[in-house]
Amino acid sequence: MPRGIGVCLLVCSSLAAGAAGAQAQDLESRAAAARDADDVPSALKLYRQAVREKPAWLEGWWFLGLLAYQSQQFADARQAFAEFTKLDAKVPAGWAFLGLCEYETGQYDGALEHLERGFASGARLDPEVEQVARFHRALLLTRAGAFDRARDELKTFVERGIHDPVLIAGVGLNALEIPDLPQEVPAGQRDLVEMAGKTAYAWIAGDSQQTEAAFRSLLGQYPSAPGVHYLYATYLLQSRPEAMNAELQRELEVNPGNARARAVMALRLRLAGDPAAAVPLARKAAADSPGLGLAQYAYGVALTETGALSDAIVHLQAAVRIEPGDLGYHAALATAYSEAGRYEDAHRERQASIKLARESRGPG
Repeated sequence: MPRGIGVCLLVCSSLAAGAAGAQAQDLESRAAAARDADDVPSALKLYRQAVREKPAWLEGWWFLGLLAYQSQQFADARQAFAEFTKLDAKVPAGWAFLGLCEYETGQYDGALEHLERGFASGARLDPEVEQVARFHRALLLTRAGAFDRARDELKTFVERGIHDPVLIAGVGLNALEIPDLPQEVPAGQRDLVEMAGKTAYAWIAGDSQQTEAAFRSLLGQYPSAPGVHYLYATYLLQSRPEAMNAELQRELEVNPGNARARAVMALRLRLAGDPAAAVPLARKAAADSPGLGLAQYAYGVALTETGALSDAIVHLQAAVRIEPGDLGYHAALATAYSEAGRYEDAHRERQASIKLARESRGPG
């Protein structure tokens, strides 16, 4: 190639790159100006053009996602935050917004995974974003069957005095342990879920008079609905524990598959000094719901007290594996290890219990 042509090509290439860079810079400036002026349609158009020109522009993907989310263009927002998290996986808010977008587009498994990632390692979010993300995570945890974790999250919203139909439905689904989202409740179940939600809401809020009246209405209107008698039994544990067993039995009559009710009944028998009677109940609970930590725990402690230590350890290990944050499960496993002569293992589990107890008390 003649030297003059080669130089010309290099110069032309340099000029083209400079022109492209100037065009991208112009788009960035105009997009920011439109955003500052609250001209959302123009800003969205310009940000879309800008990220096409400059796919590695992190700020562009962020504002494109944020503006699309605020405009309820959730599919576009999801794509933008997906690109943002590819470019920078260390920003918690990116994962939180990606999860929120996936919730709105019906990608629920991904939504829970990404919301969890948004809260990983104690990450802090903007307070408004955090509240929305925690609420949706609670709903998704109920859908996933993680009822205890979801209940802890939902409780914070009730304690703030927030009244919202979606929150009531979410509390109701959680209280009845129905693994659904509020928008998935069939028409025939909506009244039951709403009534259970209002009952559990009153209970969490500490309004004992309203709670009693709400339970009377709930039990009177839905005496055969799965979960209703178990919910009442858990309430009676605090107020009238002597009446609890009868409600657990009624729950199992209308809902024989309720492994949680069976596990609690087994624990009640154990506390009453009859671990032998507890074993078959707990065994069935653990067999019916092997992924339920409470069932594995109930079976493990009943076996420990009847001397079947090897089997007890297997089931208590399962309980700890399923719910590693439960202090009681670690303590029970420590006891079983100790009785089996596995003292180093017992020491490790006691240390885990102490650590969890300190964490639950918080600083100071």
